[in-house]
Order: sequence, then structure tokens, then C-alpha cells
Amino acid sequence: FLDMQLKLYSQVDVDQTALLYAATALGVSQEPQGLFHLQGSMQVLSDRLVEALEKWGGKLLMRHTVEQIETSGGQATGVTIRNQKTGEVWTEPADEVVANVTVQNLVKLLGNNLQSFNGNSMAGYSMAGYKYRVDKLPSPSGAFVIYLGVDKRAIPDSCPPHLQFLYDYDGPIGENNSLFISVSKPGDGRAPEGKATITASSFTDAAMWWRGSKQDYDRLKEEYTENAIARLSQYFDLTPETIIHQEAATPRTFARYTAREQGIVGGIGQRIPTFGPFGFATRTPCKSLWLVGDSTHPGEGTAGVSYSALTAVRQIETSFCL
Repeated sequence: FLDMQLKLYSQVDVDQTALLYAATALGVSQEPQGLFHLQGSMQVLSDRLVEALEKWGGKLLMRHTVEQIETSGGQATGVTIRNQKTGEVWTEPADEVVANVTVQNLVKLLGNNLQSFNGNSMAGYSMAGYKYRVDKLPSPSGAFVIYLGVDKRAIPDSCPPHLQFLYDYDGPIGENNSLFISVSKPGDGRAPEGKATITASSFTDAAMWWRGSKQDYDRLKEEYTENAIARLSQYFDLTPETIIHQEAATPRTFARYTAREQGIVGGIGQRIPTFGPFGFATRTPCKSLWLVGDSTHPGEGTAGVSYSALTAVRQIETSFCL
């Protein structure tokens, strides 16, 4: 039970999770706090973030990719951007660069500019050590997720909004042997009247989804989808008549739409060597370059990554004496 609870937050089992993180995560996830749905789904949060960005003069570029973080003399100076539609590439100068990416992606985005750090300087030694730490990190998890739009008849009476299923107690927590499920409630804005949504996710080996041919990948995705629906059908009434729409996402899906390295999710795991003061800070060895998101303290989740961003903002404000 504790393994399943903690892996949702720390990405690792009880025997690997840092004790202080475990106590916090288990405490926050229970009553009177617990888990919450946003009215109208997570799209509402995205809309609010865009509104706030534009309100304060920011601009959101859709279908653009940051291809490299530019540096000079051990300091971030801007980013190289590509327009995915037109292919146009340009460098956008910046006083401060905040990277909402994985720490693995951060090192890749620095790319050849890592060589600009003088190995004989303090920054050079720090950056070399930073890259070494990233290279030695344990392989993070991926996720297989199935999204179902169903008729309300598929949902049992008094169904809670969140469920966790473990099918073989001797099997792994993941690979469809365990499922974390979120179910919409009437009137919460996630489904039309008389309908409901079911989202079920399972940890998976991200590297597995990149092996073999496209046909191998399609076959594996279909196998996981059929298996997940079969297992969900043990609780929900899932039939061709009640399933209105279905989609599935794999690590390759997350890599395509978020550009996260291998489509990993959930951060780097809250083990002792990567937790709190031992983890990756928002401040990086490269001056004016900041890292936010689930690779930094306090890890994954909406609250966690928001706190990470707030920390970076306060540090930047302090550096400008604001």
C-alpha cells in the first residue's frame, strides 16, 4: 500500500524514498488536504497561466522549439528558437533564462556551449560536476496512460474520484499491473451531461518504447491499451456501447508533445541523494540560468512545480534587488 502511495509522488518505492519527503507526501495526500480536481479540468489552469502571462506583457509562442541555450563567459545570454511551421531559426537574447525542463534536457540544451565553460575556472568545475551528476542519475520512469470518454452507465454508483488498483501483489508497481485512476464527477466541467471521463495511468520503462521498429511500437501500444481496458472492465462497465472515445499515450507521445528526454515523467525520484538540499537547485552553475519543474525541489505535481517556480522567481527578484 505505501509503495503504491509513495511511487505516485516520489517515483520510487518505500525503501528508496527519503523519509522527510515520504512523511510530507503521505500527510498532504490524506484528509483533510487530499487530492482535488480543478473545476473544468487542467485546461483551466493552462488558460489562467496564459492570461497571467499576457496580462504582464509576456508572449506565448506555440509550435516553437528552444533548440539551444546560448552562453558566454559562463553566463546564459539567450536561447536559439525554431519555428516548427516555417523552419525559421533565430536567437532571442535574455538577461535571465528560466528552463522549465528536465535536468537531462537542460544539459542537452546547453550542448556545445558546455565547452565555453573554462575547465580551470570555478564555473567550469561546477558545470562539469553538474553534467556528471546528471549522467549518473538512475533511469527515470515513463508513463502509459489511457484516456476514455464514456457514457455515465460505465461508472459504478458511489464511485470515488480517485482509485488505485494492484492486480498481482507479487508483480511490479507499473506495466499495467498497477493503475492510478481519475474519474470525472457530474458537473465538474470535464465531460458533457450524461457522460464521464476515465483516465488511467501506469508506470512503465520508458526505454522499452523506443526499441524496435514502428510496427513493434504500434503492436506494444495496442497490447497495453487492450490490457488496460480489460483490467479496468473488472470495475467499470466498459463495452463498445459505453466507450464513446479512447486515446492512449506512451513515453513516445510525451516526448513528441513535451520534448522531455525519452518522454520521462515525474522527475528524478526523491531518493536521499536527490532530495531537498542534496538535489538539483533552481540556481544552476551557469549564471543567469535557472531550472524549474519536477527535477528540482520539491519534485513532481502541480503544487511541487509551482513551488519550484516561486523559488526561482524570488531568487531572481533578490538578484535584481526588487
